[in-house]
Amino acid sequence: MQRNWELIRKILLKLEEQPEASGYLDSGSIKGFPPETVAYHYSLLHQAGLIRAKDTSTNEGFDMYAQSLTWKGHEFLDDIRNDTTWNRIKGQITEKGLSLTFDTIKAAAAVLIGQLLS
Repeated sequence: MQRNWELIRKILLKLEEQPEASGYLDSGSIKGFPPETVAYHYSLLHQAGLIRAKDTSTNEGFDMYAQSLTWKGHEFLDDIRNDTTWNRIKGQITEKGLSLTFDTIKAAAAVLIGQLLS
């Protein structure tokens, strides 16, 4: 399964919208994506230290639910929250022939923010 940055961004935004710290998102919470794909991305985000998540897999299959953003998750989301900024970051990375990775997104966001602050 491929990593989907649009889904990752949706997950981070939706987690931030949770009204309670004790809330959670199950794998069916992100509309337009199969629950298995969402669960896989919860796992990726948990491994990257961007969210806290729990494995709820059973003998019937893999499943996860997302609990909350971590500090690192909040910081990353702050870099990519704005639609215009997000589109510019993606555009700069692909224009240079690079892959969308966590490191390239963070680097492009830092450059863009630096340009905006100058």
